Amino acid sequence: MKFSGLKEYVYHKVKKRLINNTIRPGERIWEDKIAEELEVSRTPVREAINRLIAEELIENRPRKGIFAAEISRNDLYKMLDVRIALETLAVSQCCKLITDEGTDELTEIYEKYRKKLSDGEYTEASQLDSQIHRYIAGVSDNKKLATYINDIQDVFAYTRTWNVKWTESKIDRSIRDHKNLVEAICNRDEDGAVNLVRKDIESMRDLLSQKD
Repeated sequence: MKFSGLKEYVYHKVKKRLINNTIRPGERIWEDKIAEELEVSRTPVREAINRLIAEELIENRPRKGIFAAEISRNDLYKMLDVRIALETLAVSQCCKLITDEGTDELTEIYEKYRKKLSDGEYTEASQLDSQIHRYIAGVSDNKKLATYINDIQDVFAYTRTWNVKWTESKIDRSIRDHKNLVEAICNRDEDGAVNLVRKDIESMRDLLSQKD
């Protein structure tokens, strides 16, 4: 990935550490340590952290310090309602616009997701889950829609590992739901794909509620 400047570079590096759970929810974040590791001054680190605070991936706790955000399940439930509204629109447009080359690429992402989840590599599977939905949004040819979906997918990629306790039945269900969604899109089955993406997102609500 190319970056427009040092600020963008540091922002994406810190954000990547959050999303791949190198920095875990609730963990203290030290500006000087990140600056040292990235071999930059503290100024771009501070700017990156402020940007991530605005995106609610980092929290500034007065008199305590800077921490990776701990997002409640209740907040995630509310975000799922937003996801349904956004992603049903994205899937509808994707079915109209996706090319044969696009269906091959989407299927390839799904296969990587299936393998990672089957192998118990949950953090990597979570990122690929988000990548499926980001790809669909990208095909929709609506930049604002894609931006909103990317932002909310960042939150779910960040939190999914810590909010879902995977079991064999949950793994099978998630693989099946994503397979059906991808196949519907590949077949340009707009109504079926819209219903399936709604089902997929609702299944996340079930996974969250079954955490304990």
